[in-house]
Amino acid sequence: MVETTTKLKEIKLENNMVQVIIFKMKNADVTLLEKPMINWVEDATEKFEIKVVEFSTSKTEFEQIKSAITQKPYTMVLYSFCPLLTQKNVELCLDYVFFKGEKIIKLPHGYVFETSFFNTLNKFENMPEFSADASEFLKIETENEIGYATEILQRRIIQNLILNGVKFINPSNVVINAFACIESGATIYPFNTLSGDTVIKKDAVLKEGNTIVSSEIGAGTVVANSIIKNSTICSNCIIYPFNTILENSFVGANCVIKSYNKISNAYVGENTNIESFNNIGK
Repeated sequence: MVETTTKLKEIKLENNMVQVIIFKMKNADVTLLEKPMINWVEDATEKFEIKVVEFSTSKTEFEQIKSAITQKPYTMVLYSFCPLLTQKNVELCLDYVFFKGEKIIKLPHGYVFETSFFNTLNKFENMPEFSADASEFLKIETENEIGYATEILQRRIIQNLILNGVKFINPSNVVINAFACIESGATIYPFNTLSGDTVIKKDAVLKEGNTIVSSEIGAGTVVANSIIKNSTICSNCIIYPFNTILENSFVGANCVIKSYNKISNAYVGENTNIESFNNIGK
């Protein structure tokens, strides 16, 4: 009994046993939360060897797969129009083939098969189907579908941030795009929009109404109702509400910037206090 259990634990599908072919369809570069749809599919399959293939209407799907496969023991075929796929669902599909001993299965959009078996085929026929979590295979094409997918992906981003220790006050009114990074301990109030490669450090507080683009907000800094673009605000600063814009600038640690200031292409040294109604920089 002990020997059987040990052997079962040793049986698993290794990442290096799988090749993923992703067909790049015509809408592959449409962005959801600033990330192209095909990149969302790549994220779900990043553990494996990925080959992106431009889908051709002049060849059959079977022919294109045949010319793209390698000698990896298992191959998975997906499409760029399925950006809602997750790593968990991808692994579920692969495990189904591996542990059930299936030679080939048809997914809602795509396939998983033993590569050596596929090489014996001349066409697809008589394939068992496996849906896994079929909702993740939703084909995203229309504006309504793009809006729906964006909402799903936004909820996932926020849920992961909450699990990692970020606190939200009413997260339904927050927009966080795909490349933003928020550290544990930060607090995000409603009506914040974070885009580009924005970084929010630990214990920072974003009060209501900020738009932050490709900027870094330092640890312990509090920002309220301001527009910040391509800038760095260091630790333990206070940015009062209604700073019209802070752009292409650097603000050192322990600064206080009061309301109705415009700061552009400027360097603000640490421990600086800026009163209201100033126009600083170029």
